[in-house]
Amino acid sequence: MSGFLGSGRIYIDRKVGGVYRGFKYIGNATKFEIKENTEKKERVSKDRGNYGSALNTVFIKKPGEVNISLDDLDKDNLALVFLGDTSNVSVTGGTVTDEVVIAYQGLIIKTAKRKISNVVLTHSISTPTYALDTDYEITDPDLGLIKIIGGTITDAQSLKLDYSYGSMTSSKVAGGTNSSIIARILFDGVNQADQSKAVVNVFEAVLSPTSGVDFLADDFAKLDLAGIANVPVGGTAAYEVEMDVVYS
Repeated sequence: MSGFLGSGRIYIDRKVGGVYRGFKYIGNATKFEIKENTEKKERVSKDRGNYGSALNTVFIKKPGEVNISLDDLDKDNLALVFLGDTSNVSVTGGTVTDEVVIAYQGLIIKTAKRKISNVVLTHSISTPTYALDTDYEITDPDLGLIKIIGGTITDAQSLKLDYSYGSMTSSKVAGGTNSSIIARILFDGVNQADQSKAVVNVFEAVLSPTSGVDFLADDFAKLDLAGIANVPVGGTAAYEVEMDVVYS
């Protein structure tokens, strides 16, 4: 017998389109908690001889809770806390001709493509051609941001843009595309008190975020998930905990 001071890895198999596709290690997890819940029902005496005493007490089983905290940010983990879906973005460089934009003095236009160069800005009727650093400036070529600075361009004026754009790859999370996350959870743990192994299987968890992601936090960002452990169809338990696991 020993106390428990745990370390370990958490693997999540997220159900996508109604199908489990395989487990993925979620990186450094700082919390993995399972909590059972009950609701107490009491029949209380109103009799003058034992007023306030409990005549019957029943605890009704409620769904167990699962809580996870992690601090490794990749597209898959962000998709969990943003209730989103992931995709890989790949753009091959090229050119754009006659992209229509509406300009306002002192404000910034964002081009449809990024990593821009060779910019030519004209009136919507093709003339005049406006001068870089006189009528406009490129404030961020990577994002495709162009600021209108010259007095010859009037507010709400329709302009045309020609430019080249570079190739780009990224990992994208489309946020808010799901109401919850359904996943299987596997914990491969070690008790640091005696180096014994522990394994936890949560057969089906319905998860949602409990905190936001602060992209300007003063410390490392943390992702928090909480949810309910369900008994899967055909199953008898919501989860299993194995202690003192020995392989041979």
